[in-house]
Amino acid sequence: MLKDTYMMTTTKKKMIKKIVFSLVIATLLSSCALSPGMFMSSSNNWSGENTVFVSSLDRSIIIEPITKKIELKKSNGTYKIGKGDQLFVTIWGLPDVFPLTGGINSELNTRRVDSNGNIFFPFVGLILAEGKSQDELRNDLTFQLSKMFKNVQLDVAVASFNSQKVYILGEITTPKTINLTDIPLSLANAIGESKGLNTNTSEGEDVFVIRQNPSQDPQIFRVDLSSPSGFLSAGNFYLTDNDIVYVNAKGTTRWNRVISQFFPFSSFLNSIDNLVDD
Repeated sequence: MLKDTYMMTTTKKKMIKKIVFSLVIATLLSSCALSPGMFMSSSNNWSGENTVFVSSLDRSIIIEPITKKIELKKSNGTYKIGKGDQLFVTIWGLPDVFPLTGGINSELNTRRVDSNGNIFFPFVGLILAEGKSQDELRNDLTFQLSKMFKNVQLDVAVASFNSQKVYILGEITTPKTINLTDIPLSLANAIGESKGLNTNTSEGEDVFVIRQNPSQDPQIFRVDLSSPSGFLSAGNFYLTDNDIVYVNAKGTTRWNRVISQFFPFSSFLNSIDNLVDD
């Protein structure tokens, strides 16, 4: 009887281990796969034209090197207001209607751009703010208020920049999201704000910028930050809304990370014996 019980318990353990091990292997294989529709060569030799194939577009996207020849402009240096931005509106000469306050966080003077891109302003109603510069919105508000008041003088400032972001990912010391402001942000500055590349795990030659364009194919840029000239080129490359900066990992680090995922599961499998015995 004891022998039969022992054999049943042992068989049960083996079955559970087999099931769990199969799930572990399936999980690891899926986690090591690239994102659907994307293919990137694992070679670190970036000579010639390199591409990433995007199946949803059914074409290859060329990886463009960031050099002195690709010196992108600062998008005219004009910030466009977007959804979620907090605006501060100041009106002079009408203290009874629009009292001046000392703080920039005053609810009387602060307006948040809603999900439709509008703000509500007294005696004007809803007015579109999204896609306009601060000067353009100031002119629009001045025009509307001039229908009821004389000599309207007002100013519009962005109190909190929330609508435009870039993402710094991969082997970076501090991966983070950076809000774009009315001061243009270069790739070099973004790397600096993230405290630089991870010196132990990053492949400095493989720093990518993935740019998503609503009206055209996405663009992928690459810069070599292992050389001083690469940093000079990155200082002339300005990021735009929704850019993703990705720092690649060293080849050995990538493989070590895959292998290291087995160790927590090996201890987990060993603990099954105790669970079954209980």
